[in-house]
Amino acid sequence: MALRLSPGLRNKMLGDNINLITNGEFTTNTTGWTAATATLTSEASGQSGNCLRVAESGSSQPGQAYQDVTTKIGHLYKFTGYFKKGTADAGKFLIGTAGALWDSGSLTDATWALKTGYFVAIATTTRITCQSTDATAAEYSDFDTLVLTCESHSLQDIMNGAEIKIYSGAQPATADLAPTGTLLVTIKNASSGVTFADAVAGVISKTPAETWSGVCVADGSAGWMRLQHDDDLETYNATDCRVDGSVASSGGQLNFTSTTFSTGATETVTAFAITLPAA
Repeated sequence: MALRLSPGLRNKMLGDNINLITNGEFTTNTTGWTAATATLTSEASGQSGNCLRVAESGSSQPGQAYQDVTTKIGHLYKFTGYFKKGTADAGKFLIGTAGALWDSGSLTDATWALKTGYFVAIATTTRITCQSTDATAAEYSDFDTLVLTCESHSLQDIMNGAEIKIYSGAQPATADLAPTGTLLVTIKNASSGVTFADAVAGVISKTPAETWSGVCVADGSAGWMRLQHDDDLETYNATDCRVDGSVASSGGQLNFTSTTFSTGATETVTAFAITLPAA
């Protein structure tokens, strides 16, 4: 059996940038965004088409529109968004709780201005906030064309924090298919995901200092493995990043002294490498 990369992984490595923000264009509405001490509307005269208007409710707290997006811990993200000052004193972009990951600072641009920020995710959910800073009711700030992309494009970065699931039976024909067989064990680095050392001669390998192991949840003969993230949809799809390979006592992509796994037993991976061919 061959080592197989899912379409989602191949596209990511080749430069597929998916916007993780829902309705960042505000073309007809503000669906996907939640108001906090503010009224949200989709208004004309945006940077491109309509824009988001965050109008103060009159509270002492600044008006906000926020959206929680799914992120992967330890991965680098890039945010871009346009701002234009309305009648409010100022506005800002915040990423993470109270801007813990990135704070644009006070914005007062009189015309549409592009703002860019980078951050490393520390949780599986990250909050994106558009804030209008004023305590007077109906004062507003405008926002438009919000984009959030994951900047992890190398195989090393994309699979940072992944886990290895080992199944019985035959390896699926492609890595975009749902898993088959019985899940025998999930391999992690302690309670977190695995990471890879820097590539050498076209090969990335297990980070030497990590202990990759897991406790078996079923009895069976290991037949194949899938390197994936724990938020994998576990369905047929072309978006999840996966690497499939064979499991054997020798000659497989992942080898064990014995492929007979027993419930409650701990299985440890001491060596694992992925090679990209030169031709």
